[in-house]
Amino acid sequence: MRLVVVESPAKARTIQKYLKALSQETGDEYVVRASMGHIRDLPKNNRDAVDIEGGFIPRYVVAKGKEKVVRELKALATKANKVVLATDPDREGEAIAWHIAELLDLPPERYERVVFHEITKDAVGEAFRHPRSIDEHLRLAQEARRVLDRIVGYDLSGLLWKKVRYGLSAGRVQSPALRILVEREREIRAFVPQQYFVLTAHTQTPQGESLAIALTKEPASQEEVEVIAQKARESEWVVVSVEAKEESRAAPAPFITSTLQQAASSRLGFTPVRTMRAAQALYEAGHITYMRTDSPTLSEQALRALEKAVISEFGKEYHETHQFRAKSKTAQEAHEAIRPTNPSRETAGATEDQRRLYALIRSRALASQMRPARVERLRICGRASALADLAWCATGSRVVFPGWLAADPAARGEDMLLPKVSEGAELTLHDVAVEEKWTQPPRRYTEAGLIRELEKRGIGRPSTYAAIIETLFTRRYVERDGRSLKPTLIGEVVSGFLEEHFPRYISDTFTAEMEEELDEIARGEREYRQTLEEFYASFAPEVLKKEKTLPKQTTLGPAPEEFPCPRCGASMVYKL
Repeated sequence: MRLVVVESPAKARTIQKYLKALSQETGDEYVVRASMGHIRDLPKNNRDAVDIEGGFIPRYVVAKGKEKVVRELKALATKANKVVLATDPDREGEAIAWHIAELLDLPPERYERVVFHEITKDAVGEAFRHPRSIDEHLRLAQEARRVLDRIVGYDLSGLLWKKVRYGLSAGRVQSPALRILVEREREIRAFVPQQYFVLTAHTQTPQGESLAIALTKEPASQEEVEVIAQKARESEWVVVSVEAKEESRAAPAPFITSTLQQAASSRLGFTPVRTMRAAQALYEAGHITYMRTDSPTLSEQALRALEKAVISEFGKEYHETHQFRAKSKTAQEAHEAIRPTNPSRETAGATEDQRRLYALIRSRALASQMRPARVERLRICGRASALADLAWCATGSRVVFPGWLAADPAARGEDMLLPKVSEGAELTLHDVAVEEKWTQPPRRYTEAGLIRELEKRGIGRPSTYAAIIETLFTRRYVERDGRSLKPTLIGEVVSGFLEEHFPRYISDTFTAEMEEELDEIARGEREYRQTLEEFYASFAPEVLKKEKTLPKQTTLGPAPEEFPCPRCGASMVYKL
């Protein structure tokens, strides 16, 4: 008997179904069980969770509530002639596999590690025919991240408790993400709106069609506007240029974790956590490939399946093979893009969320293997005789050939059609409209926008984005304002404290460099102990110094001027 261990019951059920055929082929009996995620972890709220002096050795304990699971796995392992560790194909999966092997006290000859990026009959069979050993580099990269996060979180959070308020927390990746939101909030507050005006001439072509052309210059004063509007109304109008050009819109890459979270947020209104929950269920049911990836690459088998689906659904003239490569130099293990395991299946999923997300993933995967869309851009410019140095223009567009937009119509947008008119044609002016406007402050980040920003700055990795944002909400450092993320007052205080006293450790540069070092550990190019020793050598003394010298922070800053002290009239402050 072979004991197969995966993370979840849903994944176990799907794999068990495919192992029946393999069992007939090999003669082995397979028993599949779920570990229910991590079975060991660092103890919570325990400074001794890591033996720093001994070389940053973590002291793991069985995760709370997993005692029964461990007992069952141990009992089955004693009866099995081999234990197959079939956890997810990333660092977390590698770590879970290692913890299971350690906890079950399995020598190398008693276990096998198998990995697959999609739960299909062919992929599972291929993985079981070609097992490997546990990748020590991958699992050490996960351990380094876990230990590093514990040290940073424990020490900085402890300092926040002592110097600001009990119950606050800081994190190696969470705090830089919070800083980005707080910096944007400061920009918004410091923004000074500037007045400007938009002038639009409503004209008619010789064929009697309406044409609205806007002044390309935006005057900043009422006086200038009045002069321009008056001269425009007194002028003769003529078309001075008609420019038409065809542009090509290339097919987009299939989804990776970050772009899936961004698209699901902007199109479906899903939070990153909601997106990953639905994606996890789709993966475990065998409908999509593994959903934690930063590689947009597609296998040859996937390219052939997508070609067949595109030709069947849209016609041969729409198909064009594309292979994509990761833009990020820090792209991790050689995963595939997120795609349907069977592109011909139009719908999949057990819930509405799953079905909507599957449709999004499928449409993007199909679009990635289609011809570019061709769009005609038209620009018509007119001129008023009394304002010869000013241009008034209108722009329009229309889709000439939809290409990949046929699979992803939500990306198309509306056609902006302009009337047919030739250069030199006289225009009849009906009115000049003047609209007063004010420049707007930068927008707050949405969840999709924050993920895009974290990815651009190299902060975190695909598997961590959802957890980062969820932690900010859990700590009440951030709240939703519509679809935007707004830092709370306490979030601003925590970020301000860390920016003032630990700027290096919450900077983009430091956080991105640490991510790269973790990637180097995963590739076997860097030592676990060396990485943590180098970090701790500068971090620990700085925390100790601040603990001794910083006074307790008891105020949140000045209160609004309209709230003076009722006794003496002096300015007030917010108290913690």
